[in-house]
Amino acid sequence: MLATLTGLCQRTMRTTIAADDDLVAKGLTANKALALIKQFWMRTGVELDVNVFYLHGTPRAIVEAIGKGCVQPADKIVLLREGDRPRPLFLFAGGVNCFLETQDLVDALTFEGAIYGITLTDFGRPAGSPPEVAEEVERAYRAMKTIQPEGPYRLAGYSFGGVLALELARRARAEGDLIAALLLLDPPQNDHSWPLPIWAGLMRRTIMRQVRSVLGKLAGRALRRGKPSAERQADACGGAVPPRLDVSPAHHSPPRRGHHLFFRFRNPRHPDYPLHAPQWAGGYTPAYDACARQLLQMKGLYRPSVYAEPLVFFASTSGSPIDCNAGRIWKAYLPKARWVSASGSHLSMIVARNARTLAAMMDMHLRPAPLSASDTSAPAKSAAA
Repeated sequence: MLATLTGLCQRTMRTTIAADDDLVAKGLTANKALALIKQFWMRTGVELDVNVFYLHGTPRAIVEAIGKGCVQPADKIVLLREGDRPRPLFLFAGGVNCFLETQDLVDALTFEGAIYGITLTDFGRPAGSPPEVAEEVERAYRAMKTIQPEGPYRLAGYSFGGVLALELARRARAEGDLIAALLLLDPPQNDHSWPLPIWAGLMRRTIMRQVRSVLGKLAGRALRRGKPSAERQADACGGAVPPRLDVSPAHHSPPRRGHHLFFRFRNPRHPDYPLHAPQWAGGYTPAYDACARQLLQMKGLYRPSVYAEPLVFFASTSGSPIDCNAGRIWKAYLPKARWVSASGSHLSMIVARNARTLAAMMDMHLRPAPLSASDTSAPAKSAAA
């Protein structure tokens, strides 16, 4: 098994990997990690957790963990980077819990505190009774207290992780905890919450983009029909024989269904709801599939409310092709937010040069500062508490 995993690491990462190499330090990215997990599952039937590379960083350590039955993380909080543990930053990742997605950003932060990732809970419920954000936040709050019993707390969240960070801050303040920093990195809302005119504008742009794509393909086909058959074959294959595609056995994880236009009107509690989400791709490994379905239903059930406390909202300048403009949909709910533009799209804002720029801006808000009555006051705990 060690030889299999090491060989897959080398092929996926396209570099020499030894059994005792730290995969994250060697440059393992989120996309490569997900590809590696799928290939390893197809070869061995063992599915690795997306964050196993933080818990057991080398191929040898991962195989040893498999032998002990410790592939899935036992703790809700994962240490992403060492630092001053009494003054940490708690981070929620985007998507399905993969902190490798934020690794460039974590590496670029000069913040001296330890950085912890708060993972998503596997509630294991039937699809007809999915968990809600409040339940996830309650688990996160209790786990955060085991790491840092007293505030002030520093919280950050990317993509839908920003929603979880926001609601965790709300939960902490309700208990009288101080929030030293709350940093939201381009969090979306679900389609059901978008104001109708903004939703209609996005749907119009989406449909027009798809129409242009279809017309372009039809024009290409018409052009190829006027060429000899051998020339058409060369155009279709780029001048080469088309490669054989591997067929994934992940039949439990079907491809996306339906059109984005109708997703707003679907019931998030319906078992098939996730399959109609624009983020759904299908072909996932079993545990990843279950986590993705749970997250999309949780997102669909979420309804935003006003958070009238200070925070910093980093909005990507290019936005996302499947989500409404983050600043426009959130401003009514965040009256005391400081709005900061972050270079790149929703996906590229946390990668490479954009990540370094974003980290520098985040560092400014993570530095220790004198407490002020207006920015850091929190409701006093009741006598009963």
